[in-house]
Amino acid sequence: MIHSLNGKMYKGCSLLLLFISIGCANEWPEYDGPSSVTISEDEPIGALVFNFIVDDSDGDPLTVTINHDKKFLLTEVSSNNYKVTLKEKLDRETTSRYNLQVTISDGTSTTSKDVRIRLNDVNDYVPVIQNLPLKAKVKENLPAGTFIIKIVAEDEDMGYNAATEIFLDEPGPFYLGDPETGEIIEHNYDEANVLLRSPLDFEQQSLYLVKVTVKDVAGCTASDCEPSLTTTQTLTINVEDEQDTPPYFTGLPYIKGTEENLPVGSPILRVTAFDGDKSSAKDIEYYFLSTDGELVNEIEFFAISQLTGVITNSKVIDTDSDELKSHGSIYSLTVVAKEEQESSEAVDSALSQSTTPVSISIFDLNDQKPTFNANHTLGSVGEELPVGSLVTLESPLKVADYDQGVNGTFSLRALSMDGNESAWFSVSPVTVINEATISIATKQAADYETTSSIPFKIEAKEQKSGAVTYTYVTVNINDNNDNAPEFGEQLYRGWIYENSNRGAVVNISAVLKATDKDSRGFSTITYSISGGNDIFEINSTSGVVSTKCENCLDRETKSTFHLNILAADGGGLTDSAQLIISVMDVNDNRPKLSSAVFDGSVDEGSLVFTSPITVQASDEDEGRNGEISLSMLNYTDNLAILSNGTVYITSPFDAEVSPKTLYAGILASDNGVPAQTSTATLRLQVNDLNDNKPRFTHTPLPLRIAENSDIGTTVYTVTATDGDVTSPNNLIVYSLSNNFGRFSIDTATGEIKLTALLDKEGEFDEYTLIILASDQGQPSKASQQTIVVMVTDVNDELPKFQQQKFQFSVSEEATVGRVIGTVQAVDRDLNSQLEFSISQSTAYDSDGNTVNLASIPVTISRDQGTITTTSSLDRETAAKFLLKVSAKDINGLTQQLVTVDVEITILDVNDNPPIIEPVGMLEVTENSTDAGVITRLVVSDHDQGSQLEFSLTVNPHNAFAINNLGELRLIDIVDREVVGNWLNLTVLVRDGKNNALSSSIDIAVHVKDINDKAPRFTRFVQVVSVQEDVPVNSVLTTVAATDADSDFLNKQIEFRIKSGGDGKISIDSSKGTVSVAESLDVDIYKVANKVLPLTIEACDLGLPKLCTNRVMAINITDVNDNKPTFSADVYSTKISEIAKKGDKVAVEGNYQIEAVDIDSTPNGGEVIYTCCEPSNDTLNLFTVNAKGEVTVARDPDLLGHVGVYSLTITAQNSGGAKETGSAKVVVNVEDFNDNTPELRVLNNRSTTVHRPENSPQGTTLISIQATDKDEGDNSVVDLNFVKGIPGMDGSRYFLIERSQSQHNTFIIKQNILFDRESKAKQYRFEVEGTDRGVPARTSSRLAITVNVDDVNDNRPFFPVDKQEVEVTVREEQVGIAVGTFNYAQDLDERQLFCYSIIGARGAKGSGHAISESLIRDLFSINKMTAEIKVASDKKLDRESQAAYVLVVQADDSDENIYSDCKAQQNIPWTDRRAGDDEMEITILVGDVDDNAPVFSHSRFNLAVIRGVASPVSLINLQEYVTDADEGQDMEFSRGRQFLYTPAKLRKILGVSEPIKIYANGNIQTEITFDEEMQGTLEFTANATSSPSGLTSQTNIKVYIIDPENVYTFTVAKTLSETQTSVSEIEKIFSSHASLNVGIINLEANTEKNYHTRVQLFVVPNNTDNLLTSADIELFVQENADLSDSLYKYGYIGTDDVINASSTDEEETKSSNRVIIIAIVVAVVLLVVMLTVLILCYVMRSRYQRKLKAAHAMAFDTHTLGFEIDQADIPPSINNIPGSIKNSTPVSPLDDKLSVTSLLYAHHMHHETVHDPNCLSLSANQGWDKDASMNNFDWAKTNGAFDRHKFYRQSRESHRSSNSHDDNAIDPLNGAETRSCSSAGSNDWRLDLRGNNLDCSPPPPITEDVIQLTFNDHHNKLNYDSKFVDSQSDNSNSTNKEDGHFNRLIMSDSVYGKIYETRRTANGLETTEV
Repeated sequence: MIHSLNGKMYKGCSLLLLFISIGCANEWPEYDGPSSVTISEDEPIGALVFNFIVDDSDGDPLTVTINHDKKFLLTEVSSNNYKVTLKEKLDRETTSRYNLQVTISDGTSTTSKDVRIRLNDVNDYVPVIQNLPLKAKVKENLPAGTFIIKIVAEDEDMGYNAATEIFLDEPGPFYLGDPETGEIIEHNYDEANVLLRSPLDFEQQSLYLVKVTVKDVAGCTASDCEPSLTTTQTLTINVEDEQDTPPYFTGLPYIKGTEENLPVGSPILRVTAFDGDKSSAKDIEYYFLSTDGELVNEIEFFAISQLTGVITNSKVIDTDSDELKSHGSIYSLTVVAKEEQESSEAVDSALSQSTTPVSISIFDLNDQKPTFNANHTLGSVGEELPVGSLVTLESPLKVADYDQGVNGTFSLRALSMDGNESAWFSVSPVTVINEATISIATKQAADYETTSSIPFKIEAKEQKSGAVTYTYVTVNINDNNDNAPEFGEQLYRGWIYENSNRGAVVNISAVLKATDKDSRGFSTITYSISGGNDIFEINSTSGVVSTKCENCLDRETKSTFHLNILAADGGGLTDSAQLIISVMDVNDNRPKLSSAVFDGSVDEGSLVFTSPITVQASDEDEGRNGEISLSMLNYTDNLAILSNGTVYITSPFDAEVSPKTLYAGILASDNGVPAQTSTATLRLQVNDLNDNKPRFTHTPLPLRIAENSDIGTTVYTVTATDGDVTSPNNLIVYSLSNNFGRFSIDTATGEIKLTALLDKEGEFDEYTLIILASDQGQPSKASQQTIVVMVTDVNDELPKFQQQKFQFSVSEEATVGRVIGTVQAVDRDLNSQLEFSISQSTAYDSDGNTVNLASIPVTISRDQGTITTTSSLDRETAAKFLLKVSAKDINGLTQQLVTVDVEITILDVNDNPPIIEPVGMLEVTENSTDAGVITRLVVSDHDQGSQLEFSLTVNPHNAFAINNLGELRLIDIVDREVVGNWLNLTVLVRDGKNNALSSSIDIAVHVKDINDKAPRFTRFVQVVSVQEDVPVNSVLTTVAATDADSDFLNKQIEFRIKSGGDGKISIDSSKGTVSVAESLDVDIYKVANKVLPLTIEACDLGLPKLCTNRVMAINITDVNDNKPTFSADVYSTKISEIAKKGDKVAVEGNYQIEAVDIDSTPNGGEVIYTCCEPSNDTLNLFTVNAKGEVTVARDPDLLGHVGVYSLTITAQNSGGAKETGSAKVVVNVEDFNDNTPELRVLNNRSTTVHRPENSPQGTTLISIQATDKDEGDNSVVDLNFVKGIPGMDGSRYFLIERSQSQHNTFIIKQNILFDRESKAKQYRFEVEGTDRGVPARTSSRLAITVNVDDVNDNRPFFPVDKQEVEVTVREEQVGIAVGTFNYAQDLDERQLFCYSIIGARGAKGSGHAISESLIRDLFSINKMTAEIKVASDKKLDRESQAAYVLVVQADDSDENIYSDCKAQQNIPWTDRRAGDDEMEITILVGDVDDNAPVFSHSRFNLAVIRGVASPVSLINLQEYVTDADEGQDMEFSRGRQFLYTPAKLRKILGVSEPIKIYANGNIQTEITFDEEMQGTLEFTANATSSPSGLTSQTNIKVYIIDPENVYTFTVAKTLSETQTSVSEIEKIFSSHASLNVGIINLEANTEKNYHTRVQLFVVPNNTDNLLTSADIELFVQENADLSDSLYKYGYIGTDDVINASSTDEEETKSSNRVIIIAIVVAVVLLVVMLTVLILCYVMRSRYQRKLKAAHAMAFDTHTLGFEIDQADIPPSINNIPGSIKNSTPVSPLDDKLSVTSLLYAHHMHHETVHDPNCLSLSANQGWDKDASMNNFDWAKTNGAFDRHKFYRQSRESHRSSNSHDDNAIDPLNGAETRSCSSAGSNDWRLDLRGNNLDCSPPPPITEDVIQLTFNDHHNKLNYDSKFVDSQSDNSNSTNKEDGHFNRLIMSDSVYGKIYETRRTANGLETTEV
């Protein structure tokens, strides 16, 4: 209670004190006035700013004060009523607002009120241009729109008053616009871009002064507007000259003539040029332009002075030299005038140089006389030739004089040796210009018998000088042939042996020789053999006759030869004689054996062959040469032969020792000398008997096998051999007599395998096996062997850890080797040995992140499992280790390995000091009071739980502080001028633990300066005087300034000219040097002195920038610095050479030139002219007076001084230092036409021209040059044909063209096509030249002769009767000549041809083309003689090619003729003659018997039907054997003896030859075979060709069969078609069913001639077990492939089926009852049909979607676009349980229906398939609409079948698109796969070949049709697929693993049936729907 009362009393006292305190408080003074005021900056002093009232409710006296008392005055108007007025003028640009603080105090409390005073701007500042001076340089010729300069204006006012607008006054070629687009900008505010309106031309104006006006835009209110303020500056634009005008030549054209042989360096011509850029004209350099574009000072014969342009000759010029002969005497040079450039200049050559043509003609001197090319020449001519016959010279005789024109004209004539005119010969031509080839002709006939040689001389006499030269000629007279050769006898006889080799000489009874009475070459005799002859040849010189072929004589074939011998002399006269040659016999025939191989057989141990063997031999030679002896070559111990050819056995054979088939040689030798021999082979079959039993090759030791061996493990393989050599005697079969239910043996290989698992402990540990080896002989023999098998134990238990997981911990300071823990494991195997290892390790840091370590710091002992440390631990690096420890039984047979997880935790200790991250440079601003947090240190400690403490150990001026968060702050003001630029701090950080660790860091803090001092000038000159000629860049004065700030930028000072100077003065911004920027030319101001004021500003670089301005005046005084200036640098004018002395020369229309000086008086004034400083005016032809008038100075006129002359005229002013200017006056003294042109021939030097007749139109014939000593147009000459002279009008055939490169040079060209044969051989005409002067002058005429030379312009041709030729050559001959076919002719004179084989084909008419390489190998042609030969190493084979048609071409092209026909001819190979220059040679190959007969079968299976009476013809081998040779007789015989199976059949038959082969090939039975006769007969049949005796052999096997073994059926083929294709039937049975077939008979159907009845028998392979016809029929029906192949062949059916069909048809037609039965049947059928239709409707409703989904048909695998390997189809495809015969095969693999089956069910759901190569699958509502596009694998029975990418389009996506195609690439092979879909259905169509798809819409589907199984490897999902119907979607459970179909419906279009295949619990079941 007391405590409560005390509390209430305390609260009451508090309230009372609070009330007393409130009642006694002092009130605050109050302010009543504006908080903001706006006044104009131009208000006068004393103007009222604002009023205010103050109040204090306490009534205390108040004190009122204001700040800014320098600007504002506070006045108390009345008690507590105050006003504020202006004390000073205000300037908004200096201070735009004031914060005036009114302070009111009552002595106790103070109230402050801020009043914001805002200044309104007035337009009181004139705008200024910032980037003064306004100055720019512009190159001339820049395009319009080019940017010149930017003008920037500024106004320190604000608002509209500060807005400036820039104008150009009188802008001239400039405007203000957008530099990007070039568009004009009307209003340019604050800045403007000056652009070029049009290109400038320095030559017209080089300086532009453009007035720039800037005005501000004064602001307007509703009542008034302030006037705008304006400033004006001058924009100075200097135009820079460009190199844009090339030099120009004066005095054109440059044409000069000079004589030959001038001394080197003689001046010929001078060229003059001037620079086109007049203001900066440069000196000109002169060069020649070489042909490769180089500038040179010397070219050919001439040199040019680089400085003066004078052209001289660089070497002596001789017009008669070879060099000028090839070039001509007129030289066209190109001179280049080039401006002299600085070495560093890069100038466009097109603007700095010009070219001009210069023509120099060299005049010829008569300094040569005619010269012959030989002093003496030999020639020849035939006797009695007519007058005018040409003499044949050993070498051409030529004469030449290469002087020009008349100097080179001379005459020729023939003189006798005494100097008189020759009576025998004449020469041509008679008159020669320059050169000619001399022809000599006879003037009378010569007689060789009277005189054989005539000498004379030829005179050449020059027409102008009469100079004479001679050459001498001796002509030999040639004799004629007038005597024929004669033989001594008309008949000669000779002999030669038939075995003579090639080159053997024929022995002739008398000497074979002919004589000729003529002399020299005419008496030379050449011998030859006329007529067809392939055997002999004659030496053309000696007449010796010899053989020309190897072994080509055969007396038996031909014993006598008759030859016709010809003898021809050198002139072609002939005589003939007969030569009869007898062939002498030699022993040259070998014995002939009746067969090359004789066959026989014998049982081992027997001395009698199974059939007798007889050898027949013959010899075509006579006498002893034809007697034959027979002997055995080998096996002489066992075999011998009698003289009659009978072979017998002398010692029996052993089959185990002897080969199964042995070959014994038989030798047949005649008695000739030397003896001839032949051999044959006896092929003997030694029959084996079963006389050996099998023997085991090894007796094995006891075998060991592990008890855990798998079933199928091979235990051992026994091997036995049998000494017998043939099967089945040596065929061994193995068996086990006791297998214990654990073992099996392979009967063929002897391999013993394990068939059940072994258990050593539970059953036996040892087994004894007995193996039996038996052969298959009759009787069988056997052996046995015992094998012991021992079962061994194995280690098969896994180790086991005692814990599922082990956990250990260890301190991080643990030493190396410290034990962490032990893992324990046990193994129940007795012989186990455990080995521990760490198989995997992972390290983690304290945050649970994995740590990558090079190695873990722990290890485990291999035997105990103890884990120890291997290196020091660091918890901060890795805090935990997770190990996988493995325990392995190293004694286990298989890998016995288990693992366990081990976790090791590392315990922490304090071992890491704090880590302070580096701190960059820090910065504070001087005078700053609150910089906030300068930086926050980032510190970390790897140890756990550390508490960090921060402190400053170094803190200058105690200006900084830091807290335990690491935040560094500035707590005091720093003055950079006091403390300097940097403050260095040190921070200490401790981790706060018992064993505390610490770190420190030094921090540098930069103190940033502020700019508060303006620059101050320390050096400044206010007035600078300078003369106007001071050079540009001269320094006028230097200003200097300093800044008290210490920061680099704050104290860095830049100078600029703020205004003034007209752009002529510049200042260095850093150094302050004031310099001349442009020429200080006062003349542009037209005053003597000019003062340029300029304002210089010095600014620092601080922020804000502070500046100081000073004004400087530049006083410029005038000097005499201008020369008098002409209006042009060069003046050009012209005057005629007939002008008289004193005549004035008009210069640009005036007779006075004028110069102007722009200097002011007194520097300017009167101009005085002087002349002349001669240039090339070396003759002082002109003068100039003081008034500037140019007159002629030469007396009396200028005749003879045509040319260009340059005068230099000087103008001088009257200033103190006189200045002069100069100009050039170029005077062209023009020529007056007073000379006549002259013509001369260039190049060929002669007016006689030779051209081939095939020269094309436009060919150059001759070049003519005209010279005229006049100049200009007077020297220009035109060349024309002279008309009016009969037969000499050259304009009809030729044309004249003027040369474009040589002056006054003309080219006469051919204007027609020549033809020497049909047109003219020679053309003559005259030309003349006329100049273009007034009056015109014409030259003398020049006569020209054009001779047309013959060329080879006609193709060779073959006469019509020689274009196709046929010859015959016997095959097997080598190197034989086919014939000579040089039948080509030519209309040209030259009759030389090259013959080539250019093509070939087979037989004439229908032959195929033959390759070029084959023909080149077989035939060769002599390209000159056209002789065709067969290659020496090749033989013709008629059987390979019976005829060759060779296409031979004749060619006379020069490249072939003059290279001896060796030129390569790129003629395409052909097979037909194409023109008259080609002929066809048909070479028929004659046949010889060189091919053996060939059987169609290596084996014939024949049949003899028991009970059929003999003789029965089994086969005629003539129909089954062919011989490639034609017309050969063939004989058939039996080879080896019969082989009977069984052997007893021989005795049963009872005859030695039950079946006989006749010579005509017919094989027939000789006996009737009965029921006891069973088995087969085998023998060989021979076919021998006559007369060669070549033999072939085939095997015959005859089966003895019953009628029930005969299978008869009918095929839809004719008998002939069946006979030719019967082998196909045999192949069908052998390929599909492994059956041997024998054809018994083929018989035509008499009623249907296109049907054939076939009878055959069938035997399975490797057996002789005959099948009955019923077996065969059943086999055919059950084997679908076999039946399909037979049906394709034409199989109709067996006789029973066909006969039954025919009988029913006939009975139906003949029976009346059938009609009644038919009606009844129809009614019944109608009822049945209605029933079936109802059932079909029900079935259709049930299976409708199935039928649409999988309509399958029989198809070829090609329709799918790829081949299906047979290996892809399981081998048991026809053995599926429940399958139906002929149904579509499906795979039973894993008892599932794989996707392979889908390939067979490839048809779409509707009948019409647009593209059979499309695999189309359809799906609708039942399809998963959310299925995504995936890459699917198709299943295959033995692996991945194919991989395709499907694209699915849902039905909804097709409602907006009618068609959609998507392409994909097969990921396996890159083949393109396409899919398509159509509106109305969801179709997938896969084109497996990448073809285009037909995506036409199929019929709509409204039900579920198909689902497929796709293995999506990307998403690891399986989609099961199945065929379902709408009523049973859930009837079949889906399988999520197998990926196969559950149901498939297929249709067979062949049999018209539909099948459904289901997958059931019992496997696949197929039923017919």
